[in-house]
Amino acid sequence: MNNFISKKKPFEELTITDNFMFQAVMRDPRRVKPLLEMVLEKKIKDIKFLEVEKTKETGYTSHGIRMDVYVEDDENSVYDVEMQGFKEAFLGKRFRFYQGAIDIGIVNKGESFAKLKKSYIIFFTTFDPFGKGWYMYPFETICSWDHSIIMDDDAKRIILNIKGYRDVEGHEVSDDIKNLLAYMDGKTPVSEYTVELDDAVKKVKENEERRQEYMFVNSFEIDNRLFGRCITYVGLIRSGILEDEKLSKASQISMEFIENTKKLIKEHPDWDDVDVAEEVLIFLNS
Repeated sequence: MNNFISKKKPFEELTITDNFMFQAVMRDPRRVKPLLEMVLEKKIKDIKFLEVEKTKETGYTSHGIRMDVYVEDDENSVYDVEMQGFKEAFLGKRFRFYQGAIDIGIVNKGESFAKLKKSYIIFFTTFDPFGKGWYMYPFETICSWDHSIIMDDDAKRIILNIKGYRDVEGHEVSDDIKNLLAYMDGKTPVSEYTVELDDAVKKVKENEERRQEYMFVNSFEIDNRLFGRCITYVGLIRSGILEDEKLSKASQISMEFIENTKKLIKEHPDWDDVDVAEEVLIFLNS
């Protein structure tokens, strides 16, 4: 068994950080709106529509991606909220990929770039991606030579670190956010919002329809997000730009995965990265 294939957790053990539960709880716009207001520190008048696990096609020949929660408001802004439960060596490129998918879905061929909406991509991570212990890591496009110059691309990206334990002076986050992250990390809910989320989790677990929906998933499943990463790693292995040991350490993939990938590439030179990724995962799961 390797990092790309995970045995399905028993339904009773699901928490808010499991994608199935996160999506089920966030199907209610009344739970998404206060979350966005809390994180962005702004009032949102209305949510036009809410989609859970929205599929975005990123090109004619590419695979679609699944968005956990995709929201649009009445002020020309879009919001994508994701639960990132696996350590990601290429988190920045994942943000870039999601941003591209969002933008392509807004502007059609031949249309003006002015049609692009203000976008916010928010990732909850169950690990600290940068090791600073901050509750939040916000990003926007700035000039490398002069950080006071901001590229006005109306794209903001935020990482909320569930393992966070400290503020940044001058950029303190609210107690509501701290309580939310603590709850997601397994602590007892204490705020009104986290109590509401916890009640919603309990109701999902009591819902037989939701149980059946979860149980219909195969005992072993390849998460679409992980499969996308797997394709990326196959490409890196094929390119040979990193030594096997360095790639394994940086990406958290096993040497067994690397060895089997190399073997398949050698035996099937006509296969593309998708073909190789599918075959190596099937082999490692057998």
